[in-house]
Amino acid sequence: MNSTNEGTHKKNFDATRIKVCCIIVSFNPQIENILHLTLGITEQDSFVLIVDNDSRNHQELESRLPKSANIKFIQLPNNTGIAHAQNVGIEYALFNKYTHIVFFDQDSTIDSDFIRQQVTAFEHIRSVQLQLAALGPAFVDKKHGFHYKIVNIDRHGRRTKIDTQHMQQPFAASLIISSGSLVAADALRAIGPMDERFFIDYVDTEWCLRAHAKGYVIFVNPQVQMLHAIGDNSLKLLKWRVPVHSAFRRYYRIRNAFFLLKMPHVPTLLALREIAFNLVHQLVLILFGHNKMGYVRSLWRGLKDGLNGKY
Repeated sequence: MNSTNEGTHKKNFDATRIKVCCIIVSFNPQIENILHLTLGITEQDSFVLIVDNDSRNHQELESRLPKSANIKFIQLPNNTGIAHAQNVGIEYALFNKYTHIVFFDQDSTIDSDFIRQQVTAFEHIRSVQLQLAALGPAFVDKKHGFHYKIVNIDRHGRRTKIDTQHMQQPFAASLIISSGSLVAADALRAIGPMDERFFIDYVDTEWCLRAHAKGYVIFVNPQVQMLHAIGDNSLKLLKWRVPVHSAFRRYYRIRNAFFLLKMPHVPTLLALREIAFNLVHQLVLILFGHNKMGYVRSLWRGLKDGLNGKY
């Protein structure tokens, strides 16, 4: 993918004080993917912490990891969700005095200079934006090759989309996804960990909005890119591609949108839009997807628990 121009981000910071911990949350992963990602991280002089959510293949995964002081594997006794697993990693990183944390999904793919580029860009931006909390990359769809747009939200919840494809300089953003995001340890201490009540969906959305509410800023570096895919598959409907997640995942998507509505740092318009969008999305999956009854049940449970505030 694209590389950051060396002249754009000068190393005007003390690189010797930087300690990067990369947290990978795994759940029934493709082991080759994690091994490739782990190798790519360690080759960039960064520490890898894999937090496994009780995967069926966790023993094989742990046994195949290289024996290295820069790799640690933590096995959780059951699947407690991505937010809790990330918090386990955050607690470890903060206790061991890492200065920066990078979050990855188990299927993330990075370039050979991804972490160094992001750390350099982060420190350059923070020399001007002292309240910088996190820096995300730009994302390109794995299957179809298009660039995902970055969403900005004003204080009323109105959205604007930013196309990163032809941008050169880092820019402020309201929301970034956790995969590939680099977060300052001191910002995490001030903003707080991930909200474990969300389990999986909207974890990064809520944290970004909480960061903004506490006076922090978030940036995207369009010169550093990652491949990404939303959903397990997609449905082609007229000119749109509709992401397809499991019924299990759709339950959390629907339920958690109602949770956003109750949070004072989340714009009401944003939460209402997510509720409406998820209901339409669910209807499409029920009408055109497989496992129709599974989606009907997840809709019912998501509505019931969301309205009742059941975490």
